[in-house]
Amino acid sequence: MDTELKGALDAHGAAIDAAIKKYDGQIAEAGKADSEIRAQVKAMSDKFEATITEIGQKMAIAGEQSEPPVTAGAEFVKSAQFAALLSGQVNTARVEVKNTVVTQPGAPFPENRPGIIPGAFGPLTVRQLLTTINVTSNSVPVLRELAWTNNAAETAEGAAKPESVLTFAPYDVLIRTIPHFIKVSTQLMADAPAVVAYIDTRLRDGLSQRIERQIVIGDGTAPNLSGLNDAGNFTAFTPLSGANLIESINRARWSLWSAGYVPDTVIVNPADWAAMEVLREGVGTGAYLYGAPGMIGSPNPFGLNLVVSNWLPAGQLWVGNLTTAATLFQRSGAVVEMGFVNDDFTRNLVTIRAEERLGLGVDVPAATRYGPITAA
Repeated sequence: MDTELKGALDAHGAAIDAAIKKYDGQIAEAGKADSEIRAQVKAMSDKFEATITEIGQKMAIAGEQSEPPVTAGAEFVKSAQFAALLSGQVNTARVEVKNTVVTQPGAPFPENRPGIIPGAFGPLTVRQLLTTINVTSNSVPVLRELAWTNNAAETAEGAAKPESVLTFAPYDVLIRTIPHFIKVSTQLMADAPAVVAYIDTRLRDGLSQRIERQIVIGDGTAPNLSGLNDAGNFTAFTPLSGANLIESINRARWSLWSAGYVPDTVIVNPADWAAMEVLREGVGTGAYLYGAPGMIGSPNPFGLNLVVSNWLPAGQLWVGNLTTAATLFQRSGAVVEMGFVNDDFTRNLVTIRAEERLGLGVDVPAATRYGPITAA
């Protein structure tokens, strides 16, 4: 419509210019213009005004009849790819939706709030307490103490000295790879670097969350890590019947002391700790056993470092010397890479991949206690 309007203006403008020149020539020669040229100028002026009015009306009608912006869902449903999917010709359908930002007449362009409102980033509680050793191989051979019999004793002069027994056992810590990826358009990478940076952060956090889970409950079956509560990585804890969480923590703590280990950490599920915080006396005042909610109480029962983990199964507890019992062997830290995969290049896509390679070794299972909070 802009081209039509410009063409009309140019054409009428040229005709009026010619008529005015002729009009001015007659005025210069005779001091007046004849009636024919005056009528011609007026007719052209009237026609010019009518043409402008007509074009304006056409533009208004076209604006009213223009289709509203199509939503992504509507565009997908109308697509030939979707029709092919319904008819069974293809198994998948992909439609690239053009995300065009439009404004309604008279409405200002919307302003974006700076930054990105993030989703949930779960707390990481266990890994940060582990000793981490960097390695350069796919497996780490470890030699750990299996049994120790201390036969040291007072001995009379000339008598045979007692012999103690120390047994070692080798085991291999296998390095596992934990990856994931996401695809983004090259346009997004060029136009929204903040979004790409957020994706990088999300990918790294996703790795950390999965690794945290594997550290606690990995079952050791390839490609899983062998976690803290995997068979063979702990000493079973035997609770008393009817014991609550605090009572079982105390029992496990002193069990470790009697075995020669000084515990430093207790790991519990948040649901179990929440129940402990509001536990009351069964008789008497009904006071909270772990302190009134309005008072600031110690979150470290019996001096142990309390670690709340979503991954420890509810109804269970882990108590031990975490710095001594387990070691994290890291082959490579979180690595984020970008590249074209398969047909990414022709589809204007880029694959962003994040991965980490590591393994967990529980060196001293005897320095841990793991089991139910209360006996069935």
